[in-house]
Amino acid sequence: MNGMVILDKEKGVTSQKVVMEVKRALKTKRAGHTGTLDPFATGVLPICLGDATKLVPFLDDSIKEYEAVLRLGIATDTMDETGKVLYENKVIKLTLSDILDVFSKYKGEVRQTPPMFSAVKKNGVRLHKLARKGITLPRASRTVFIEELKLLGYNQPFIRFFVRCSRGTYVRVLGSDIATELGYGGHLTELRRIRSGMFKIVDAQSLEDLKSGNLRLVPMLEAISNIKEIHVTDKVAEQIREGKQIRKSDLTWLDMEEFEAGEKLKICKDTELVSVAQALVGTNDLYKLNERDVVIKLLRVFN
Repeated sequence: MNGMVILDKEKGVTSQKVVMEVKRALKTKRAGHTGTLDPFATGVLPICLGDATKLVPFLDDSIKEYEAVLRLGIATDTMDETGKVLYENKVIKLTLSDILDVFSKYKGEVRQTPPMFSAVKKNGVRLHKLARKGITLPRASRTVFIEELKLLGYNQPFIRFFVRCSRGTYVRVLGSDIATELGYGGHLTELRRIRSGMFKIVDAQSLEDLKSGNLRLVPMLEAISNIKEIHVTDKVAEQIREGKQIRKSDLTWLDMEEFEAGEKLKICKDTELVSVAQALVGTNDLYKLNERDVVIKLLRVFN
């Protein structure tokens, strides 16, 4: 079975546990998620099956969207409701203007330090494993991008918000930073991912729905619809599967899409994905080359 399933992950389970459940339900040995979703979080969790596990590096998951609830006045070590309380503050009435002023500071490029309770690895060990032993290590901060941060509601001490952000953004850290900026500290009580790349919550199905036999499989070609498509003949497809690189003479010029040097391409035979590859030259420079020159480098090959 090759393709992707888009699950609506339940609260309280790890992403890896969900993958194991999917493997058992579908009786497949190869499956993997495209990015960890916190155990307390819910929402979009794309899972690749079979040959689709080779697609992970090429999926467009540059944009994520979340809805979250921030509880002001109680800070925890995990920055969510599962952690140990670090301190508490009584929340004095805030105005919407106060909150919006702080929100405006967290748009565009933002520096974040990954939390100790995270899947980030340090010397080969995931930070959350060290954190549970009481070990804290220095972590390098990094730049993330907050494209949109919108207030959805405020019912003191709870702030509900929407965020559209780059991959690698920790919404828990964002919530904690906002709470600190407001002067009270805080933690997330809810976190729901409603979009990961091209996949949205309306595309997702529950694990129970999948287990009942209602599998909604996203074909591999559709999963990487952001990548330009180049079609080859049956003969060239066989050569590719034998590991032979794509030469100028292998290309079918009729209706071929233009591409640039360095651009990723999906190589297809009819509606079948044969390979994900990379252009070594652009179409505008093909005329300079000999027919036997390699023009496209294979990155992944699919049987």
